[in-house]
Amino acid sequence: MKQYFNYFIFKLVFHNRHTLLLFFPSIALLLFLKMLFESLDQVISNEMTIEKGVAIVFAIAILLLILVYKKGLKKYSNTFISIKYSNFNLSSFKLFKEQDKILFHKHVIEAIITKDLNLKKFVRQFENSPKYQRILLNELDSKTFKLLLLSELDYPRFVNEISNSFKKSGWIRDFLNYRNSFEKAFFITSKYASDSSILNNMSGIQEAIVTNINIFNGGVQVNAQGLKESILYINKTTTDINLKYRIVLNPKITQKQFAHILESYVSENLNTFKTVRFSAYFTGYLEYNKANYNCQNIFLPYTVDMNENEIKEFIALLRHFVQENVILGNDVNSDSKLAEIIEILIENCLLSEKTLRSNFSEKYTYNMNLDKEIIKKVNSSIYKYLPIKQKSF
Repeated sequence: MKQYFNYFIFKLVFHNRHTLLLFFPSIALLLFLKMLFESLDQVISNEMTIEKGVAIVFAIAILLLILVYKKGLKKYSNTFISIKYSNFNLSSFKLFKEQDKILFHKHVIEAIITKDLNLKKFVRQFENSPKYQRILLNELDSKTFKLLLLSELDYPRFVNEISNSFKKSGWIRDFLNYRNSFEKAFFITSKYASDSSILNNMSGIQEAIVTNINIFNGGVQVNAQGLKESILYINKTTTDINLKYRIVLNPKITQKQFAHILESYVSENLNTFKTVRFSAYFTGYLEYNKANYNCQNIFLPYTVDMNENEIKEFIALLRHFVQENVILGNDVNSDSKLAEIIEILIENCLLSEKTLRSNFSEKYTYNMNLDKEIIKKVNSSIYKYLPIKQKSF
């Protein structure tokens, strides 16, 4: 009986925007009129009574309803369908027509994406975390990944999960609530995923999360232990190189040769900077050639501390490498990409991502330039490994 009652209420309340806005106020109005007729003498008496006070309150409420009614119609003009089909009672689902069921599937999925799979509330919490963890947050909060996570919940499975659910009462958004499982999966991943795995094997991490979040009879659950084991396995087995977070070098020089070129600068300007570690972890090539990757431990993370002036001068050095074709141009090494790499390299970076991007731009008025003597020394090293006649290819 309850399923028919829920179905009737749904059809009555959500018939259109007008019924949605007026259904509950109409009930209140009927109760008010009932009270008014039953207590008419007290309401119209000269004395101030409780009944008269209630009548005044209801009259004011009705006036306010009239004022906001048009605004409410305008507000729901574009969102009414989403509101109508974003939730329903499980026991009543079988009573709806196929067209209604299809709309429920579409808008429930949209509600899950916008409300359950939302990591933006953790941005402030992670704003001082290492860059690779902020990259993880952004990747898992992307629309692409959310669609991947929900890709198995197509319409046939949606209907099947509801039909087979032992919860014959309750609401679909309680049954298909991804929020707790998704947030738990995110924190497990952020705890156990290495920075190398995040930067080089994000697809593997995402697949592990998708595999370990499933729908059971009791609703959506995450296999915490399974996810942890999957992430630890990815940490041990990552061998693919992701150029998204690597500086793409001229293929005519190897990683070690690039480290030697870097050494001509850092030997006098950044004494603690380890050029081989930087070259191994932050450089790559458009076409894989094992001989070019001749530094050891190319997946061993490397970070360093720099002050503001050191950061700006190091950026100037990288810009110079682009000019000399040691580093390939903007088509594969964009300003935003290089800025992200600097943020990963320097854990406590004193410059914002926007400022870093600006300093990589040759058009930026306030960027720092290398001293002529430094340029002379660096160029001498560049031409040793990359003669002028070989600079273009």
